[in-house]
Amino acid sequence: MGHWRKQCISFFVSSNCNLNCVYCYIPHFGSRIDPADKVIDLDFAIAGMKDYFAWAEPSIRFFSAGEATVEFRRMVEITEAANKLAGRKVKVELQTNGYFGEEVASWIDENVDVVWVSCDGPPEYHDPQRPNLGGRPTSNVVFENIRRFARNPRIQAGARATYFQQNFGRQIEVLEFFRSLGLKYVCGAPAYSSTVNANIAVPILVDFAQYFVPAFEHARKIGMFYQTHLMMNFDEEVTCYCRAATRPVHPQLTSDGYVSCCDWACFGPKYLPGVLQQCIFGKWDREKKEIIYYAEEQERIETRDVAHLGEGDCKDCPVLKHCAGGCIGKVMVRSNDLHKMDPNWCAAVQYLARHIPQNAGLYPVRHS
Repeated sequence: MGHWRKQCISFFVSSNCNLNCVYCYIPHFGSRIDPADKVIDLDFAIAGMKDYFAWAEPSIRFFSAGEATVEFRRMVEITEAANKLAGRKVKVELQTNGYFGEEVASWIDENVDVVWVSCDGPPEYHDPQRPNLGGRPTSNVVFENIRRFARNPRIQAGARATYFQQNFGRQIEVLEFFRSLGLKYVCGAPAYSSTVNANIAVPILVDFAQYFVPAFEHARKIGMFYQTHLMMNFDEEVTCYCRAATRPVHPQLTSDGYVSCCDWACFGPKYLPGVLQQCIFGKWDREKKEIIYYAEEQERIETRDVAHLGEGDCKDCPVLKHCAGGCIGKVMVRSNDLHKMDPNWCAAVQYLARHIPQNAGLYPVRHS
């Protein structure tokens, strides 16, 4: 059913990043992060996979509070351990900024099944928004890696493009650029204001939606698929927004030793206090070498579903079964609670639902 069909255990491999994206919603603490919290513990990752593979298909996903490929060796170790535990090759997904060299690219070419690269379109959009740590452009490296993965028939490759409000009207142009790189799949998202990047203005999501609709149609006409998190469940009715609130919830293991349900909750309370801690439902005990799960917190996450939301903020919403409360992290940083809604999000989803058909068949890809 919809986007929760994408099921996997995720590893937030590293807190370090090699880019300095101007709109990043994830906190970057540099030397303030304890050394033991910067890279995910291999024993923690293996314990998480043992628990997860006991009830789910063996599928793993690399993400990060920084950039996963910065800790390339740990990615390799986790993948090898996953294949050994499963007794076969597991499905591997990577979400990356695409800023890496030949060694990493070759390994991805041979070992990764799904690759989503964060890239904001032509150099005049991408480079000012996604410079490296020295402030220099990154587009040449990123574009070449995108072309490479797009040529690989085994890999499902896509791009995630982020737009500032002044660029909402350029979505078709960005799609055509990715088409020139050989891509068929693109996800578009407005730069989102969070508890971390308060310098980013809160986007008017209906404005984004109004430009998204013609871009969605344009993609369909040219043989591409374009999505956004606002409409990613329009292909089927759902009971929850994504794997973050399924029963049981699919785990995301952080570099500082916590189990989260959502990409936005990428650290435990020491580094990310506040509302996003409602997404944490477990902790790695380094001494005992075991994961302690928080049953009460997990239950609250799993009740972020259509049945419960329909009794609260989502009561009488005509598109509840195609939205299910929306993206947990994005909504709750505006509403300040896991079960509360953001009117800005709701207005955009309802606009899209009036212009994009629902229940017309499963979408070909699922991003994030």
